Amino acid sequence: MKILAMAEKELREYVLKPGSISWGIVFPLVFTLAFAIRFGDVDHLAPGLLSISVLFGTTSFVSSSVIFERRLRTFERLLVAPVGYFEIVLAKVLVGSLFGLFVGFTSLLFLRPFTVYGVWNPWLLLLFLTLSAMCFSGLGLYIALIVENPINAMTWLNLIRLPMMFTSGAIVSLLLFPHWFLAVGLATPMTYSVEGLRFSMLHYYDVVNPLYSLLVLLILTLLFLYLSTSRLENLY
Repeated sequence: MKILAMAEKELREYVLKPGSISWGIVFPLVFTLAFAIRFGDVDHLAPGLLSISVLFGTTSFVSSSVIFERRLRTFERLLVAPVGYFEIVLAKVLVGSLFGLFVGFTSLLFLRPFTVYGVWNPWLLLLFLTLSAMCFSGLGLYIALIVENPINAMTWLNLIRLPMMFTSGAIVSLLLFPHWFLAVGLATPMTYSVEGLRFSMLHYYDVVNPLYSLLVLLILTLLFLYLSTSRLENLY
């Protein structure tokens, strides 16, 4: 009940706002059209574009809410409430994941007219989208908490997000790179999101078995939840 109450507060204050909803629609639309106009047939690109949209949607939302609360010193109100650190972290990650799912399904809707094949397994797609959104939300929350100056969180996030677009196989398949580059790809969290979504949508994968992708995303989600909780305890 405590987690749901905090999540409801986050939804009211940050998600259910015209600015958040419009950004969640405009960003996938512009991003999809940019690649669709350039490449036309985007079936192979669709899982990567979907993962990129979820990555930017979740991390931007979660980190922005934390930055806003830390700068206005309203974050301390949560800390004096009768809730634990893990409950605060989980509530923020859950709301960030909901926003990520909204962005993801919006992207999927815009991608559909430019794809030839349908979604192979919708339920598996939902599972990988949910895990990806939770993993990326945890990442965004942890980055927003570890920076000393909250305003620098977006800078650090971009230093992580932008390289991941090219090291995860989201835009160009990892099979086209030298073998040593696969090590870089396997160290990139987004790789497992892209590979899982690719298998869910197109029934094939490039370098990572979908079961392995599922396990890694789950482990990374739990890891980011733990790291964010520990950082919150040390920060306050």
